[in-house]
Amino acid sequence: MVDETTDLSNTEQMVLCLRHVDDDLNVHEELIGLYSLESTSADNIMLTIQDILLRLNLSINNCRGQCYDGASNMSGIRSGVATKVSSLEPRALYTHCYGHALNLAIQDGIKGTKVMVDTLSTVYEITKLIKKSPKRDAIFSKLKDEISECSPGIRILCPTRWTVRAEAFSSISENYHVLQLTWNVAKDATKDTELKARIGGVAAHMEKFEFFFGVELGRKILNMTDNLS
Repeated sequence: MVDETTDLSNTEQMVLCLRHVDDDLNVHEELIGLYSLESTSADNIMLTIQDILLRLNLSINNCRGQCYDGASNMSGIRSGVATKVSSLEPRALYTHCYGHALNLAIQDGIKGTKVMVDTLSTVYEITKLIKKSPKRDAIFSKLKDEISECSPGIRILCPTRWTVRAEAFSSISENYHVLQLTWNVAKDATKDTELKARIGGVAAHMEKFEFFFGVELGRKILNMTDNLS
């Protein structure tokens, strides 16, 4: 199983996991490691996989399955990694990663509804305004503690993974009033006109029924889909 992504330092990272059975047919999954990539081309990823297997003294001829996402460099029928592995070991059956397939299904389903598209955009902006500013985070935390100490903090909305978003929606719902108070204080505390406009836009959107409805709808849907991953 192989996946790749870009980390916070803007470096391409590849993760490799191996799934195997022992003599008693017990299944084991091992995280082999994270590896920096010079490029995400199929050729470079394939060379990296072969180098790792060589260092582990493992033969690709013993491979009976391979699992990646649906990106063309991984699963492309002509020159993807799956095709390259199959050319070396035809018995290595390719399976499209169920986690990625679920992620795409949720993404397509939610993005097909305008109210959810608008809500997602605002939720993401809210989490950025709070969590990426120590000053606004402190304002929010102080107001939250004054109103309800037991309420959760704001959870960052992951921009790429669709199966870890329920907590972000729930944190908005459970801190709705605190957030509205936070915008009033934060708006008065900043002189940056662009930032004032962002805060004002979010505050205005939160007063609309469509946004509140979208948050509650998203919370219910994502609570169910998050449990599938």
